[in-house]
Amino acid sequence: MIEPVTRAERVRKGSSQRRVQEKENLQQAIMDAAGELLLEQGYSGFSLRQVAERIGYSATTIYLYFKDKDELVFSLIDEAWDRFGRELEQAAASTTNPIEQLRAIGHAYFNFGLNNAVYYQLMFMQRSDFLFCPKPDEELPRIASFVVLTNAVQAGIEAGVLKPGDVQAYSLTAWSLVHGLVSLWISMPQLISESVVRGSIDTILDVAIGGLLQQQGSAIS
Repeated sequence: MIEPVTRAERVRKGSSQRRVQEKENLQQAIMDAAGELLLEQGYSGFSLRQVAERIGYSATTIYLYFKDKDELVFSLIDEAWDRFGRELEQAAASTTNPIEQLRAIGHAYFNFGLNNAVYYQLMFMQRSDFLFCPKPDEELPRIASFVVLTNAVQAGIEAGVLKPGDVQAYSLTAWSLVHGLVSLWISMPQLISESVVRGSIDTILDVAIGGLLQQQGSAIS
């Protein structure tokens, strides 16, 4: 027989649920404010005190949720990594043609970098050490997101479209070329306009993929 829940128990349960919800809401408010400040001021100009001021709490409150600046920033980067991984996966799933798949992944990577320049800098340029750390409660490092690229390269080799070779080396070649274009624009926007960079991505992908083709001179589009 199920014992009836008393009013006092219902009150305690409701109070506990409200506290959990309030805690989650405040943590999200902290991350939202941190994301805004990060975009406005970049990593070097960002502080927990500024986050506290923006949401109207003391800095001590922020430390109840995040032990330091890096832990908060890394939590934000984790969200960016999730988006990045999803966009690469969606690109890979958009076609079964090996060459089109590589091009789609390249475009997805490129677009993420240009549309999320601050996060891209943190992920790949300023705190690249974070690439090799696993997310909380996970074993694989964040760089494991690139399995999407290596799988596409492997599929291209197995289909006879790409030359037999080292999958990791081929993937690194493609990655470095697209990363170079994105990082040049981020580092020197006053020298290289966004329109020029966006007009260059297909040429970069032609170079990256063209050098890996089984038959040089084959169509790559």
